[in-house]
Amino acid sequence: ENENYVQDTLKWLSEDELAWTPKPHSNSIIFLMWHLARIEDLWINRILKGVKEICETEGWYEKFGTSVGDNGFANDVAKLKAWPVPPLKLLNDYKTAVRKSAVAYIGSLTEKQLDEPKDFGWSKGTVGSALKHLICEVGEHSGQIGYIKGMMKGIEPPPVIQPPLKK
Repeated sequence: ENENYVQDTLKWLSEDELAWTPKPHSNSIIFLMWHLARIEDLWINRILKGVKEICETEGWYEKFGTSVGDNGFANDVAKLKAWPVPPLKLLNDYKTAVRKSAVAYIGSLTEKQLDEPKDFGWSKGTVGSALKHLICEVGEHSGQIGYIKGMMKGIEPPPVIQPPLKK
């Protein structure tokens, strides 16, 4: 459902609107979409499955013009301005590959596996706590995407105001 929300938010946005930022130190919609795909790839593949990320194994980082480990965490203004804005089609193809891997992995999990301990590299948790973190981050950034679009365009389409019912 989240993916449907994001795709609905993107309807009728131009490439310039996708790359627009409210302030120099802010993220654009397309950057947030890329970051969402990158963190899903990171959490599912590297952290939970213990394999290389799809971004690396399928050469997506080269297609995006980024470094292999770049995922958008803690970018400063200079790095945000230098980030190469990818075409939406390219980003959607990457997101589709990542989501396919995530759905297959999550579908294979048993209830017992959710309690398995995992070392995230910067902290420790379980498979379940990693998935909870991923869900929260996806929700957070998806909301930011909607908010940025609202800053640019307001509510689309504008609400229809119904006249009061006659008695």
